[in-house]
Amino acid sequence: MPLYLALIAIFLSVFLLIVILLRLLHQRYAPTARRLRDMEQVTADAAQDLIAQAATKKSKLPPGLEKALVNLGRMGGAESPKNQSKTTAMLLEAGIHHEYGPALFAGIRLSFAFLLVTLYYVFVARLVYPPSMSALLALILALVGLSLPNMVLRYITAQRRQEIGESLSDALDLLVICMEAGLGLNAALLRVAQELGMRSPVLSRELLLVTQEMRTGLSREVALRNLCVRNKVENLRILVGALVLADKLGTSLADTLRAQADSLRTRLRQSAEEQAAKAGIKMLIPLVLFIFPALFIVVLGPGFISILKNFSGLTGQ
Repeated sequence: MPLYLALIAIFLSVFLLIVILLRLLHQRYAPTARRLRDMEQVTADAAQDLIAQAATKKSKLPPGLEKALVNLGRMGGAESPKNQSKTTAMLLEAGIHHEYGPALFAGIRLSFAFLLVTLYYVFVARLVYPPSMSALLALILALVGLSLPNMVLRYITAQRRQEIGESLSDALDLLVICMEAGLGLNAALLRVAQELGMRSPVLSRELLLVTQEMRTGLSREVALRNLCVRNKVENLRILVGALVLADKLGTSLADTLRAQADSLRTRLRQSAEEQAAKAGIKMLIPLVLFIFPALFIVVLGPGFISILKNFSGLTGQ
């Protein structure tokens, strides 16, 4: 077989292999295909599986590690009524539903503190002198380890609040459409929760929990107020208050939802305008500290160097 034919065959084989690999990667990672796969997963069955997963109240930790952390938290005093109620409220607001949530969270805090102190004494303590300074640094690291899970929890809570606030207007529009199409409020909430799975998984899960509570026998008012307890979002509190009041007075829920949707969009627009007005003030700090000094160095630096050279020439140095 001539050499050029062999080279052509090798080239064509490699070329076809690369084309096939690129085609497979495109089918797997293309935005459209990925979005379609996600939409197929978010169905009514997937939503019910989400509720069942929340009802089990289990974490993703290994069972042995979870049990050890729970026991550690109990030894740390997490079972006291005051600490338990406060921690439970924080965990619910962060979207964490666990049977032994307060004890598990306390165990995580204590384990973080113990881990940081242990790493400090293993790697750093021998380099610190005197011993009193070493003990002070160990105490500071222990406090950091105790505070770090709280900081992470507050960050998760803030992210959830922001996501709920941003997607609440879309949920209200869908609720109005469902109510005007003839669905009751309970059925409309379930339908909106299923449709919001792609847009906002957090709000979808919370609405599914509301429908699940109403199915288990709680009244609509109690279920909606529990939604406000779990998520301390101002716009959500206003909406729930309007729905409860309209339900008690017997007024049209669709009209109430439409008015709330218009009011919510107005509040969101005003909030965006407020943030835009604050942007100029917030940019002053990095502008003065970082941009202006660099600009002065670039603009005035060559002139300053030339002035120094001229003065050095005049003085003869």
